[in-house]
Amino acid sequence: MKKGGLVILLLASTFALVFAYVLQFVFDYQPCILCLYQRLPFFAIIAFSAAGLALFNSDKFVKVVALCCVFLLTINIGISLYHVAVEQKFIEGPTACESYSSLNTASSVDDLRTELLKTKSVRCDEPQISFLKLSMAAWNAIYCLLLVFFCWRNRKLWTKGLGTINKK
Repeated sequence: MKKGGLVILLLASTFALVFAYVLQFVFDYQPCILCLYQRLPFFAIIAFSAAGLALFNSDKFVKVVALCCVFLLTINIGISLYHVAVEQKFIEGPTACESYSSLNTASSVDDLRTELLKTKSVRCDEPQISFLKLSMAAWNAIYCLLLVFFCWRNRKLWTKGLGTINKK
């Protein structure tokens, strides 16, 4: 595979995380636990892609890295679809369905009490924001599906030089 595919996966994952963090820290949309789980595959894709770009020059290794990234995207699609099912109340969400990220900064009992009182409870089954009647979890599933389709569509680039492309 040309390393350009890994660059695209690296940039797409970085964009997804930047978008999530802008929503969280600029627009004050606090993530639920499932939202946080959906970020983890993107972090792993960034790590794999960066390692693949920096360390591996062999087409075989780049192909393995790309397949790992596709696997991580597939996991992210599963987490996203699970989150959508929880939002639609098709299934029950996890018991840890609230976000308390700001509680880690409390240095005393009074600080903890103050943080608890001003912390918003974030439920996994109530989307905070939607666009075109789809929650961000649904958009994440679509985004990851498009990235998997991109990888599948360009799969011949992955195997170039490995003897799997028909000679003309």
